[in-house]
Amino acid sequence: MSALRMVALDLSLAGTGIAATHDHHGQAGLLARTVLTARTAHGTTDMDHTRVNRVLADVAAAVACRPHLVVVEWLPMYDGKGATTLRLAELHGVMKHWLHVKGIRYVDVHPPEVKTWATGKGNANKTQVLEAITATYGRLVHVEDHNAADAVSLLTMALAAYGQQLVALPHRHHHRALENVRWPALATEHGPVVPGA
Repeated sequence: MSALRMVALDLSLAGTGIAATHDHHGQAGLLARTVLTARTAHGTTDMDHTRVNRVLADVAAAVACRPHLVVVEWLPMYDGKGATTLRLAELHGVMKHWLHVKGIRYVDVHPPEVKTWATGKGNANKTQVLEAITATYGRLVHVEDHNAADAVSLLTMALAAYGQQLVALPHRHHHRALENVRWPALATEHGPVVPGA
């Protein structure tokens, strides 16, 4: 199991995917799940505070292990979807500010890199990502849906960036995806860890 503690987040208004290398007690063991949240705000111009609070509570539980890094899938861009992009940006802002206040390091990974890591194609659809992640990592962790699949893709990508890949990485697309992210040096109990180590 990874010596690094990491949490990965596919933030969503309806189903946030969370994957981690450790549980909230700090015990090593891969896990992935989806936090489902139903709309509670009335009207499209209202921030859904109840929904945001639910996601924040689950993120807080996930990072109780004091991760060295949280990996967040960057905002997807929506065209013609009304307030969807704004609502998702609000969720991202709340979560990232909360992580910052708690002193927890995070890094953004753009959706095409998440898809490329999983499938080799930056424009893969959700089903293709789910199938590829399940085929590659399904014996190590249960991947219940596409939200969890994105989170597992993020988590395994980050582990590989720091030399702790969970399976052999025979394909060039893995390296291409890793190279397109600005991975930070991490401060750990045993000293700094740099990407590519």
